[in-house]
Amino acid sequence: MFTAADIDPTATNSPKFRLIAVQCLFALTAFSAMASQHQSLAGPDAQTLELCGPTGCGYSKFPSFKFLVSLFVIYWLFTLFAMAAYLLQKVPPPVTEFLCYTVFNVLLFAAFMASATECNTTIVDPVYPVCKRATAAKASVAFAFMTWLGVCVSMIFTFKEWRDHNYSGIPGSANFDFVPGVTSNPGASYPPQAAAATTQTYA
Repeated sequence: MFTAADIDPTATNSPKFRLIAVQCLFALTAFSAMASQHQSLAGPDAQTLELCGPTGCGYSKFPSFKFLVSLFVIYWLFTLFAMAAYLLQKVPPPVTEFLCYTVFNVLLFAAFMASATECNTTIVDPVYPVCKRATAAKASVAFAFMTWLGVCVSMIFTFKEWRDHNYSGIPGSANFDFVPGVTSNPGASYPPQAAAATTQTYA
């Protein structure tokens, strides 16, 4: 159970915390803007567009846009969890942070590229892309890109911290000062050879 005494208000002074807070706002804007786009999209194909009527289709007709909304909701929740961890002084090791940001970096970039490509696709007219009249969708793609840039910066921060900790957390990265049969006797081989049996001669 956490209490008010567990909260560290000085955590908000950390550049990493502030960067996560900015990403939180960007991610929130990205998915909420796209989720608000219920019409004005010229696609995803001619048949569906005809069914949507003259007002155009909503984002739910596009798999790439739905992927963007779902992923950015997840990342938004992740940023809330990360900020809470900083405030409660429960920050995970740098290697864990770096791996999380690496995974999200790939996924967020994939969502951005898929949505940006979809937005610029032409269905009805060669000069009339899908997002021509969809202001919210275009804003969502822009904020998705800015969120991804923020994740790239977070990756740099966490990688530097991980490097400063001598890349701790990698299996097999620890340096052992003593290995039985080797370090105690530099000339010995490993594994140590069995001692030769002595032969006793009886008169």
